[in-house]
Amino acid sequence: MNRLGFLILSILKQNEAVNSVSAMSLREIAESEDFGYRENTVFKKIKEFELSGFVLKGMKDGRADTFFITNDGLEALKGILTEN
Repeated sequence: MNRLGFLILSILKQNEAVNSVSAMSLREIAESEDFGYRENTVFKKIKEFELSGFVLKGMKDGRADTFFITNDGLEALKGILTEN
């Protein structure tokens, strides 16, 4: 996992996006912190996390997909935080 991945998972956890109802859109994730990545880059990482089971799609917000952190994602985040 790289820094961007850590930031995305942290943002989802911090904003309590832990189920399909509280999920965040790509724009909300990208705008929640000024970490200097383009939305397209964030989207690619989210798709990678979706395949690995760290993130799932939530309810649609208009036409936008939303995403939330899974238990596996929370465990991965916890593992990174306890490494140091």
